[in-house]
Amino acid sequence: MAAMKDAAWIKANIEVVDNYLKGEFENYSIAHQTDNTLTHTFTVDNGKKRFTLVIGWPIFAERRLTQARIGGGLNKENVAEQMRLHKEAGYHWTPLHEDTIQRGDM
Repeated sequence: MAAMKDAAWIKANIEVVDNYLKGEFENYSIAHQTDNTLTHTFTVDNGKKRFTLVIGWPIFAERRLTQARIGGGLNKENVAEQMRLHKEAGYHWTPLHEDTIQRGDM
């Protein structure tokens, strides 16, 4: 039962990233790959330009990092612009520390 809850949580977090990328990269196709529970790689491609975003699996599984925090972090840190700067080399995103902990969690 816990594994099903984890899978649903991770899927919801992945959807947040997909939706963010769809909004930032209109007219691009988006592909998502998982690397044996180590990383999730999102590739946006329009046939001329290709950008990648790599996010570690633990970020998606972290319960304190809610969907709202992931979405807010992607926007706040302007991840799409970082992806454009890094191009095909890929941008490895880790949310800022203050986005991963709540007050009193230390």
